[in-house]
Amino acid sequence: VEGINDCAEVLVAALMDDRERHIFGRRTLPEMDMASLSCAIQNLWLASRAEGLGMGWVSLFEPQALADLLGLPVGAKPLAVLCLGPVKEFYPAPMLVLEGWAQARPLSELLYENYWGVSQ
Repeated sequence: VEGINDCAEVLVAALMDDRERHIFGRRTLPEMDMASLSCAIQNLWLASRAEGLGMGWVSLFEPQALADLLGLPVGAKPLAVLCLGPVKEFYPAPMLVLEGWAQARPLSELLYENYWGVSQ
């Protein structure tokens, strides 16, 4: 969270108001707008890293309070606060693993073939 104070740029990624008519597939899968925004954020993250920039995704905020602060229209929803900018160095491994919050899992535990729980 301290990255908000330290980064070069703070970006807020939000879903627009009246988005239902613009997102293909949202009538059958309402999450498609969130999925599309998540893909855009990942692409920005990968491009940033390729350019030697760091990016962090802050999710510790109250969405309506941030929407009010930014004057977003009714129906719009902020989903991410992104901290972007130069960093002194990158972690040698995922921070959650280094800090002991999580353990890396083999990819074979996460990929299934044809049916849930059936590994390749």
